[in-house]
This record gives sequence, structure tokens and C-alpha cells, in this order.
Amino acid sequence: MSNEEFSQIIVALTKKDKKLLSTFEKNLLGVAYYLAPLAKKLIELGGNKSFNVYAGSNPLDINIIAADGSKYMYENPLKDTQNQLESFEKAYSRYGSLFIYGLGNGVLLKGILQNQTHKTIVVFEPEIEIIYIVFHLFDFSKELLSSRLVIASSELFAPTHYYAISQMKNVLNHARVYNLYINCSFYDTYHADMSKINENITSVFTHCLKVIGNDSTDALIGINHTTAHIPNMIESIPLKNIINQRAKKTKTAIIVSTGPSLNKQLELLKQVQNHATIISVDSSYPILKAHGIKPDYVTSIERVEWTSEFFNSKPGEFDKDIIFLTATLTHPTTVNYLKGRNAAYILRPLSYELGFEDNDFGYIGGGQSAAHLSFDIALALEHERIIFIGQDLAYGEGRSSHAKGHIFSGNSDKKKESKYTIAYGGEGMAETMEVWNLFREFFEHIIAITQSKNQNLLIYNCTEGGARIAGTIEKPFKAVLEEVFDEIKPSMPLPTKLNEAQQKAKLKRYKKHIQKIIAFGKDLQDKCEKLFLELAKQVE
Repeated sequence: MSNEEFSQIIVALTKKDKKLLSTFEKNLLGVAYYLAPLAKKLIELGGNKSFNVYAGSNPLDINIIAADGSKYMYENPLKDTQNQLESFEKAYSRYGSLFIYGLGNGVLLKGILQNQTHKTIVVFEPEIEIIYIVFHLFDFSKELLSSRLVIASSELFAPTHYYAISQMKNVLNHARVYNLYINCSFYDTYHADMSKINENITSVFTHCLKVIGNDSTDALIGINHTTAHIPNMIESIPLKNIINQRAKKTKTAIIVSTGPSLNKQLELLKQVQNHATIISVDSSYPILKAHGIKPDYVTSIERVEWTSEFFNSKPGEFDKDIIFLTATLTHPTTVNYLKGRNAAYILRPLSYELGFEDNDFGYIGGGQSAAHLSFDIALALEHERIIFIGQDLAYGEGRSSHAKGHIFSGNSDKKKESKYTIAYGGEGMAETMEVWNLFREFFEHIIAITQSKNQNLLIYNCTEGGARIAGTIEKPFKAVLEEVFDEIKPSMPLPTKLNEAQQKAKLKRYKKHIQKIIAFGKDLQDKCEKLFLELAKQVE
């Protein structure tokens, strides 16, 4: 079946009267919503050949047996699933998210779904034919369409799917109590598949938790900075206006990072600066300035003071048309140095900042580095071609960590423990460290997700050194620029700011929200102190 034929079937089902849809068709539409390849396979299957279904007088008395009689799912289907449901709910009744290996006959899952505490349930089934059978027996379409339930074929699940699951509501919040529950003994022979799935889930959880961080002091610093910088943000250029007024203006974006390989690309970059959008990370800004290369945007997300030094220079003609996209959690010194420049303070998708519900100034920059924010900006501006240079994410010659001209001299920290990853070009290994490795993994996740949504987007890694970033096209910078020189970057006026009335109204709303947060915090603190005293008595 071609993809076009499959699409026609799904479209026809969506137009069909819902009352006339069979249970299988309803489930099929639910799966097609998030995993189209599985829906396509289920249609192509056409029937069950490897397994037979046996049903007793009770509608829940269902057994699935291998066609050759070699194995069966339950000894006593009705009794086994009832006992299983009772013991399962005793152990997991308060779990917000569940991971289950094996769909079984669908009865256990149907029972689990009755508990509304389970907000997200992910089921991995190694046999597509069993999914086919169960989809004819029970209607899960409501839960599938609401994303409360994900039924996945392990063979069709890609790394990006695991990452997407980790980002679902309630899932990462419950990562600490994660457990892959094995449905029944029928699945004991699928140990290798279970191990692979478990490894993928734990790996993506580990990555996501590292991205979030575990330092509450660091988080509080960011909250304090954001709160203090709200007036500056409201007076700055809104992110929404930048996107609305500049999206699709140029086809190519070049993201300039400060890896050791950057210096060899500067001459070419200077030649192409009038043909593409240049998005520079904060550490590259002084280097580009020294070489007379004017970026369109400079990004910065750090809350520590040492990054402020990248902007420790007097604003001048060079800065006239540059927009400095800086996270609101930045250090106050950065705000001070950016006075006289075109600043755009942006809200990142972090819990505290999301609470303000302000799409004028957010939300963007979910990654850990300024380069990740630069990539998000390039996507938001809807470029057709994104090029990375200086994105080594690995040590260069002589174990250099940064390009020449970097304000911290590009010296490596020899105390940091090295890691190794596949080198640019795919030959040999590149020496890296944990934080760079984390940056690379995040890029790979977000690039894979982006390309699954927009297959026409071209993402080039023209660093010509360092670590390989999976999902990018590795090509020499000079070769890619031959396509870019045909484009002339248009002159664009600075995006507009909010008028005075809008600024005052927004500031008033922010103050009201912050006062609510403080009141909530004080109330919670009082409750915690009271509970602590009660617990102390019990302990004594």
C-alpha cells in the first residue's frame, strides 16, 4: 500500500459518520493521529494469521493463542486478568504515568483506564497482530485521540518517539517512579525487546532531567533575575513582533558558534553576510565584531555574570541593526551592558515563566545553550536552510576548546573528564566532554522532531570538524554557500515595540500575578511548617 492510498483511507474514515465506524476503524484513527506507520501496517495486515482468539460466555473471558498451539496468553483469562488488575491497582493506583510492556487481551488496559489518576499510559506491544486483534475487541479511540493512551509497536518506535513521550504532560514529572510493567508471562520470551525499550526510556529520561537541571539554587537565581527584568522585557522588542514582521524574509540562516573550527570559516562568512541571516551566539559576537562581520541576531541564555563580558563594549554603529535576543533570566550586568543596543528579552519555556502566559515575549529556547536558542529562532523565522558553523562540540587541535579570539583564550579545562563520540564525517572519534555531549544529544533530538514535521527543511553542519550531529547534512561551508549567494538579504526595519498603554497594562498584570505567587508561597510555607511540627511530634 502506498502512502497516498493510506492517506485516502484515513481521510475517508474521518469523513465517515462516527456512528457507522467499527471499533477497529475508531482505534485506527486514534493511532494514525500519532503513529501513522502503525496504522498503515494494521490496515495492510488484513487479518490475524499467527494468533487465534478464543472467547468464553463472559465478554472479558478472552484468550489469545498462537496458531500453531505453541503458547497461549492466559491459563484462565477471566480469573487471571481480574487478579492482575487488583494487584496492579494496589501497587500503581496513584501513578500519574504508566509504562506497560504487552497489550495482552486488552482487558487489563481497559480496567486500568477506569482510574482517572493515570493521566498517561504508554503500552509497548511487540506483535502487531495482537494490536490488530485487540483493536477489534475494545474501543480505545477516546484515550488515543486525547493522548492519554499511547499504544506503540516497538519495531516502529524511533528515538524521536521516546523523546516525544518524555515531553508529554505528567510523564517527566513521574520519571522518578518509572517502571516498565510486564503484562503477563506470555511476554517472557521478548526479553531483548523489553531491555531495548527500557534502555531507550531511561536514556531519554536521564537526558531530559539533565537538561532541566537539579540545582534549586540555580533555578531560584533565574527566577529572581526574570522577576527583576520584567520592566526591561516589557520595554524591549517583543519576540512575537520579530517573528511576525520578519518570518520568511530570507531563505538561509547561518548559526555561528565558537568552536575551535570557527576561524577557518570567517572569511567565507564575511563574503556571505549580505545573503543570509546570521545568528550569532553571545561568545561569537566579539569575534565577529573584530572581523567586521555583522550578525542579524545575537543570542544569550546564561544567568551567570561571566557571560556578560561578551557585551562589555561601548555600543556603536556596528550594533545599530543587531537584535540581541537574551533570556529574561540573564545576569543584571548583561542588561546593563545591553543598554543602548536593540534588546529583546524573551521568556523561556520554564515553569515560572510559563505561568505568566505571555506569548508576546515567549516562549522559546528550551535547550541548554545559546546555540539551541539560535536554532529555535531560525525555525521560528521559517528559514528553508539552516547552516551550523563553529559547532564543534568537541576539542580541537592541542585540545583547544574555543576559537581564537574567544575572551577566555580557548584553553581547555584538563580537569574535565573526556568522553568520545563519532567525529564529523563519520571517521574516527572526537574527544568531547559531558556538557558538550549533552548539547549534541539535544540537537539530535530536536532536529529529528523538526524534520519529522518538515521534511523539506535542509539542516547543514558545515563545521568541518568536531563531533558529528546526527540528522544534519555534513558538507563543506564553501559548497553550501554556492546555493546561498543567489539570495540577497532584504533590508528590514527594527520590529515595533509595545506602545506606552500596552506596556503599563502588561506591567500591571505581571505585578498582580507575582503577588498571587508570593501569597501562594507564604501559604504553602505555613502549611509545611505546621506539618513538620506535627511530624516531629510523631517521630519523637
